[in-house]
Amino acid sequence: MSEKYKLEQVFGVSNNLVRSYLQRPNVDSQFVAALDADKQIVVYGASKQGKTALVRRHLPLEKSIIVQLTPKFEVEDVYRTILRAAGVQILDSSVSQKSGEASVTGKASFKALLPIFGGAEAAAETSGKRGTSTSTTEKEIPFNLSLPQDVSDLLQKVGDERTIILENFHYLNDDKQRQLAFDLRTFQELNVRFVILGVWREKNRLAQFNGDLLDRVHEVPVEPWLEKDFDEVARIGQAELNISLSDEIITACKNSSFSSVGVFQELLKQTCLAAGILETQDSLVNISETKFFSAAKDVKANDYATRHERALESIAAGNQGVGGRDNVPLFLPYYLVRVICESGFDGLAHGMRRATIHESIQEMHHRPDDVRASDMSNLLYNLAANQVAKNISPPIIDYDQSQKLLQVVDSTFYFFLQNADLQSFLEQLSNPLDDYRNKDSSGAPAKPPAS
Repeated sequence: MSEKYKLEQVFGVSNNLVRSYLQRPNVDSQFVAALDADKQIVVYGASKQGKTALVRRHLPLEKSIIVQLTPKFEVEDVYRTILRAAGVQILDSSVSQKSGEASVTGKASFKALLPIFGGAEAAAETSGKRGTSTSTTEKEIPFNLSLPQDVSDLLQKVGDERTIILENFHYLNDDKQRQLAFDLRTFQELNVRFVILGVWREKNRLAQFNGDLLDRVHEVPVEPWLEKDFDEVARIGQAELNISLSDEIITACKNSSFSSVGVFQELLKQTCLAAGILETQDSLVNISETKFFSAAKDVKANDYATRHERALESIAAGNQGVGGRDNVPLFLPYYLVRVICESGFDGLAHGMRRATIHESIQEMHHRPDDVRASDMSNLLYNLAANQVAKNISPPIIDYDQSQKLLQVVDSTFYFFLQNADLQSFLEQLSNPLDDYRNKDSSGAPAKPPAS
């Protein structure tokens, strides 16, 4: 082999592009075509299904501004980050700067300080003392950080035409997503290109907030992955490492991935680790013993169980709901987690209907007649926001309002549902109803239920 690669450069989930990346004509060509058009681009799908890899494969870092969104971001924070990356200095308050012995004092708050090369114009008042001025001056321009037109004007003034990538768009709450959905139309008209990456599975997510985006956004779903795609990923990676995995091992990895390329990549990586493959081999190495796959599966089962059990515990401890005549809260998040675990993989493999969830919760609920349709709406519509509030990142489940369907959006959650002892988990899951009644029987004053 002329060049060697580390195992993590070939297989696994990574922020960097792995060498087993597979270009899929129905996905990659669609994204490339979208880049050549003048529309905004939305790349969506479950987590670890190749959204970031797709974008970085075809959009070089030097041609993009990447904004890693977090739940704490306001829309103005998004624009502030973009402008900062473009070299625009934003003055939030009166600023005093000194260069040599010349001082420059800004007149007002909230201005953009733009570099002007080779010119003599400066909007700031300059009090000259001793010292000489340079050929580079700065110009203050008042602007409104919340207006996309003002942001676009500043990007044009500094000549920054890079594509703006918004990672983790799903971290923003609905109000912030709605505001950005409206702003995207203005940016599109002013030739500022955005690529938005989000963990959801339904079409026209942003158009739900702003119908005008229907013809202004090019959507690129990264799912589904086909069986032949997985075979090709394995083939490419094996060639890079100079190894040969048996058909039995590759089939076992595929069957345990549940159509998630991220899980498949991780199983291949762990199988290689179990077989002692850490980098490209000098001579071809055949790996046929299934014990290596079994070891890999055990590792990932433990990894995913740790994360998802904690996530489900956090969801179950969520909003208590309204108390009834006896003042006992509904505890709907807890019952939702019970429905998910009792339904298991088969119940969630193709999504779960709202009506099914409602009926299942009523069957096991301590106040079945009080579980109303409006309560279900509040529970399901706020799933994404509640997971963000609980620091569940990425979210594991989401509710598609248009299809009235609860869906898995963390592809590793399928692996967990299939391999975990869900009954044992439920037996250990704290029951908030028991906790509530125990506190009440102890004579402690009852706390008002959370809204």
